[in-house]
Amino acid sequence: MIKMLVCDFDGTISGGSSSGIDKLNHYVTRQSPLNFIVATGRTLSSIRDGLSGDNFPTPISIVSDVGTRIHHAENNQSDSHWSKHVERNWQPEQVQEAIRSLPFLGKQSNQHQSRYKITIEGQLDFAEYQELKAVLETAKIKVDLTYSHNWFLDITPKGVCKASAIRFLMNKHNIKAEEVCVAGDSANDSTMLTMEGINGILVANHYPEVAHLSDSKSIYTSKATHAEGVLEGLIHWQQLRA
Repeated sequence: MIKMLVCDFDGTISGGSSSGIDKLNHYVTRQSPLNFIVATGRTLSSIRDGLSGDNFPTPISIVSDVGTRIHHAENNQSDSHWSKHVERNWQPEQVQEAIRSLPFLGKQSNQHQSRYKITIEGQLDFAEYQELKAVLETAKIKVDLTYSHNWFLDITPKGVCKASAIRFLMNKHNIKAEEVCVAGDSANDSTMLTMEGINGILVANHYPEVAHLSDSKSIYTSKATHAEGVLEGLIHWQQLRA
C-alpha cells in the first residue's frame, strides 16, 4: 500500500492543465492513508505562492530549497530537528569565498537564495563543473552540488538533499520505502527518484538529463505529462503494492 506521495513542483505537478491537477487532487484526497508532500528546489515563499495558484492537493509537509528546509502544515512551522541537522556543517561564508575567483559562475539572484542553500544561475560545461568541485575540495569545504535544467546550480550542506529530507519524514511517520511514491522531472529530483526501495515516477515531460532513469525497474515513466503523469504513475504503483 502506498502511504506517502512526494512530488516535485515545477514541471511535475505544475505546468500542465488545470483539469489534470483537479484529477490528481480528487484522487489523492480520497486515498487513505496517503500523506501528500511537495519536495522542490524553490524557496518556501515561492512554493507557497505556487501552491496557491491552482487546485493542488494540500501537503502535510513542504520540503523546500532542495531538501534543506522542512515545514509542516500542522503548525506552519519549520522542523527544528531538521534545521539543526542541516546547519551543523553549513559554511556559506567559506563557500562564497572559495568560489569568488571562478569567472564562469553566473549570478546569484536574491529570489533563489535561502538560509541553507546557495543557487547560481547559468550554464556550466563539464570542465567548469569539475573545476568548481576541485576548488571546493581544495578548500576542504564539504557540500553537495546539484546542477539541473542546464541552468541552476544548487550548493547545499553535504548529505542534505531531497532524498535525505524524505528519509527524515519517512522515519517521522514510520513509513517504509516500498510504501512511498516519488515523482519528478529533472536532475534535482534524482536523489529521491533513486532512493533504495522507493517507487519512482518520471513524468513524460521530463528533462533529457534524467532520461536514463527510465531504465530502472523502480521507476515508472508515465505516458502523460505533469499532474496527469503523476496520477498515472501513482495508480501503477498502487496496483503493484496493493
